[in-house]
Amino acid sequence: MRSTGKFLLHRFLVLFGLLALLVSPTWAADEDETPVVDPIAVQTVLVSDLIPLALPAFHDADLAGVSWDDLLAGMPGIPGEGWPVAGGHFAGQNGAAISWQAAGAQLDANNGVRYLAFYIQSDRWQKVTLTATGDHPLLGVIGGQALSFNKTDGEDGAAATRTADLKLTIGKHLVVLRTMHHEETEGDWAFDLSVTPGAPDTGLTMSTTPDHAVDIQTVLNAPRIGSVSISPDGKLVAISLSEYRNGSDRERWLEVRDTKSGKLVRLWRGSHAPSGVDWHPKGHRVTWQTTSGEAATIRTYDFATGETAVVLADIEKLAGWRWAPDGESMIYAISRTPDADPRKVKRVLHPADRQPWWRGRSHLMQVFVPTGVTRRLTAGPVSARGEGISPDGSQMVFFTGSPDMANRPYATSEMWLMDMNTLAVEQVLTDPWVGGASWSPDGKKLLLQGSPSAFDGLGRNLPDGMQANDYGGQLYVYDLASRTPEAVSITLRPDVSWAAWSPADGMIYARTTDTQYNNVYRLKPGSDKWKQVSTGSDATSQIVLAHDARVAVTRGSGATSPNTVYTVDLKKNKTKLLLDPGSAWYRDVVFGKVENWVAPLDKGMQMDGFVYYPPGFDPERTYPVIVYYYGGTSPITRDFGGRYPKNIWAGQDYIVYVPNPSGATGYGQEFAARHVNDWGILTGPEVIEGTRKFLAAHPFADASKVGCMGASYGGFLTEYIITQTDLFAAAVSHAGVSDISSYWGEGLWGYAYGARALAGSFPWADRELYIGQSPIFNADKITTPLLLVHGDSDVNVPKGESDQLFTALKMLGQEVEYVQIVGQDHHIVDHEQRIVWNDTIMAFFAKFLKDRPDWWDEMYPAAEDYR
Repeated sequence: MRSTGKFLLHRFLVLFGLLALLVSPTWAADEDETPVVDPIAVQTVLVSDLIPLALPAFHDADLAGVSWDDLLAGMPGIPGEGWPVAGGHFAGQNGAAISWQAAGAQLDANNGVRYLAFYIQSDRWQKVTLTATGDHPLLGVIGGQALSFNKTDGEDGAAATRTADLKLTIGKHLVVLRTMHHEETEGDWAFDLSVTPGAPDTGLTMSTTPDHAVDIQTVLNAPRIGSVSISPDGKLVAISLSEYRNGSDRERWLEVRDTKSGKLVRLWRGSHAPSGVDWHPKGHRVTWQTTSGEAATIRTYDFATGETAVVLADIEKLAGWRWAPDGESMIYAISRTPDADPRKVKRVLHPADRQPWWRGRSHLMQVFVPTGVTRRLTAGPVSARGEGISPDGSQMVFFTGSPDMANRPYATSEMWLMDMNTLAVEQVLTDPWVGGASWSPDGKKLLLQGSPSAFDGLGRNLPDGMQANDYGGQLYVYDLASRTPEAVSITLRPDVSWAAWSPADGMIYARTTDTQYNNVYRLKPGSDKWKQVSTGSDATSQIVLAHDARVAVTRGSGATSPNTVYTVDLKKNKTKLLLDPGSAWYRDVVFGKVENWVAPLDKGMQMDGFVYYPPGFDPERTYPVIVYYYGGTSPITRDFGGRYPKNIWAGQDYIVYVPNPSGATGYGQEFAARHVNDWGILTGPEVIEGTRKFLAAHPFADASKVGCMGASYGGFLTEYIITQTDLFAAAVSHAGVSDISSYWGEGLWGYAYGARALAGSFPWADRELYIGQSPIFNADKITTPLLLVHGDSDVNVPKGESDQLFTALKMLGQEVEYVQIVGQDHHIVDHEQRIVWNDTIMAFFAKFLKDRPDWWDEMYPAAEDYR
């Protein structure tokens, strides 16, 4: 029996050798005083039960034959779901339970495969070498990626040696090896395993316990919920889900479940799985759309009969659809786009005409079922949107709009009523600040969504002379008989992002931005007291109400709880977990605590915020800090994952402080109104002071190693803040605005965002704002190392905003890096590029907040390496 260092293979490992940890490696120096790093022997691993293996019939055929090695290669790299643990198991052949055991069980040498698994924990990015000494076939994966072994045959009867170079990011990594014994293999079925760090004192440990911090792959790859839809009687819910498999391949499927028991009733999975699902207003008939090229087909499936029926077939340029309340017809939209100028020129008619879709229009159609007879409802040069049929089917409400560059928000909004018998229309309302409508259960009123400025400021709850933040959502009940509106959410501090009037109980329901949370509230019409509805999640992304029952279904997440679906008993205001699709993925994930922290600022202001702590937080240690903010018109909420997943940063041993400075919605209208024409005047000092107060109140936060980061408006705020202070050791700006005037004119949404955030202020009339607050005009004040990250196809904040600041800082000789994400827009949505984007940011912070440049240098070698 062979042994290496402190690793002694016991007699039973004539079948296998396994892995573990030597706590104290020894070091030696060569003639050049370069340290030689000794390997760390892996002493404990998890071993699977034997999985029987046999060659198939005709395996020795000359054509398409199969060898033992082929069988091993065909086995999955990681068996089962989740990370292996001692005592756990996965399904083998014929449903047999294959168990994991710590090394030490008596093993036999029958033909078959066994898996070996262990975990490598690294406190930094580093290169290591895995060594396996043994003669039997061996394949493996780390983090789901195949290991590339270099094999060296042993001399004088010694066993062969295999080595694989690994690049470890911060965190815990699962190594799974699979090996095979059969009648043609010779020698002991045993392996000596070790891991050699690239340098001394790298904090490398190994174990057989799967508890680990969340990482970017888990957040992106775990199953996620796209949308939910509830049947009219509230008994069934359709849940659209997706997950990434094999890298960037995304699989989608639809589950229909019983809302009381959570039992799966029907599953569609594969390339033709339904998407964009809704329910027919009567019975249990789910409706969905499939698309082939530019043609779409809408189908229904009846759970009572098991039959599928086609509602619309091969409709070109279908742009949307919804059922009429009686279920006897469907309203749908057809888009149309004018032909391009054959001269290959384009006369830009409007600032929004730079958008490729701006010239597109749509008209409404109605199809009657089951006959398939259709009729056209609208025509003309404008698009009808936001349509809704009255409960009795006699009327339809819809909106149109047109450019209006003379008045904010630079577009009109007209609300129309159509008689569904004669198709005659009546313009009921013209108000640019109103944009959504739903019917009251009796069909006599409309619930309208708008901003505080709607109806000449009827929804304002502000001191005189203060400009409202018109990104804040308000609700109005509009009486069709008297043509009068009533502001019904003016006393509700949260801002409304979605609303519906329930026919089942007559209540008005509103999903809101509520400080750090996305909560749901309801109101009994005629009352002014909104009451919170239990949803099961801190950040409720969606709530759907059953038409005929006091039941709802919600989807949402929390700071440390991934996306889930809950059933809500609206009568009792109680929730029940219906589905947690990522439970297996997060089973062994350990989250640090998340807690509120309110910064006591000067002048008596209290700035809300919260803090993410690393798993295993030790208050006796000091930790680097990342300060993450938006600072624009909405707060950072407690949703899980997202563009900037704070749990991942905390999992890499950072304290993450999230302040919500002035200007955010969800804290009342006066607080939100501070956003207008601010551009750092209030928010910059608040973030700086809040950070200083946070550091003073938390001695475990290293005040010399603090980074700041934001995106879009938050990217602007990053750039602005570092012109005002040297508090931060590093800064990251994703898609930040460096010149307010160039963004206002060049960004495709710049002037439209300015309609609210720059209300009444223009470059020719307010140079102090447009120039004085722009980071590019203060670039000489920046001394903080800065990473600029930008999608090179960003049309919201064009990459020129980063181009010009990068150029300025290079001329000034400052530490600046600029990474463009090729082919990506304002949001980085490509799966693989999101990982690189995340790692780029983490590597930059590791360099400046942890004094560990290796990760960055590996991703972005020195410039001379490109020559």
